Amino acid sequence: MDEADRDDKAALDAADVARVAGGDAVALRDLYDRYGRVVYSFAFRLTGDATLSEECVQDVFVALWRRAADFDPTRAKLTTWLFVVARNRAIELGRQKNRRPELRDDLEPAGSAPDAADLVAVADESQRLAEAMAELPEEQLAVLRLAYFDGLSHAEIAEVIGIPLGTVKGRVRLGLERLRSLSETHDLRPD
Repeated sequence: MDEADRDDKAALDAADVARVAGGDAVALRDLYDRYGRVVYSFAFRLTGDATLSEECVQDVFVALWRRAADFDPTRAKLTTWLFVVARNRAIELGRQKNRRPELRDDLEPAGSAPDAADLVAVADESQRLAEAMAELPEEQLAVLRLAYFDGLSHAEIAEVIGIPLGTVKGRVRLGLERLRSLSETHDLRPD
């Protein structure tokens, strides 16, 4: 897919989302036809459960219907937005499925709680990592998010974003190299 095709696809998505924001159910169906299976596959990969994945897809497109007016095509591609919503919903559905009655303190072994200092250190390091990631170019940040936070393979990222596989691999490599160099600036500890 060349640059013009990607631009046409992004413009078509933005136009369809704008129609959805205006209450056009046909535009929602078009978007569902275009992306429903990909969102299902992504959700199934996260949940491992067909029923939860179907519910996740439904919830994603209900969210699109309700919040289409909030979508800004200059900030992200529609597929990125769909995957973020799907990821959050799949995690939530998985937690609901696995929810058990809370264990009481008397059932936990003594001393099993993490040290407060360790929790603060992890939170500080997470903050520094977020600041370093914010300095990445958007193209590199997008592929790193999809790879490491959403768990997509390079081939899936190429399909979602609409760029060649080699470009995805290059952006991941460049993004990781840039993060490595930023780790010194942001005082990140190497693993």
